[in-house]
Amino acid sequence: PGQGFNWGMANPHPELPRGTRISVGTKGSLKEILYGPTAKTDGTQNFVGALRVMMGMCGAYTIRDLHKAEMVIAPSIKTEGKFFQMSR
Repeated sequence: PGQGFNWGMANPHPELPRGTRISVGTKGSLKEILYGPTAKTDGTQNFVGALRVMMGMCGAYTIRDLHKAEMVIAPSIKTEGKFFQMSR
């Protein structure tokens, strides 16, 4: 829809575009971004597929079930257990 452009947030106004028009480029068509298929595994494309995988990991059958899932915040998740991996 934005054809590779985004509005900056310089002047927030509920009825007018905000700030300067910035070229951010495109990653793929709307169909590719939502449904895939894609060769990328970084989560920038195939949103519906990623949502299905995440729902499976949480054990949620519906979006309503997903809303009830408990969230755990672990700030050290990137370094947790790295000591044991590095020592091997």
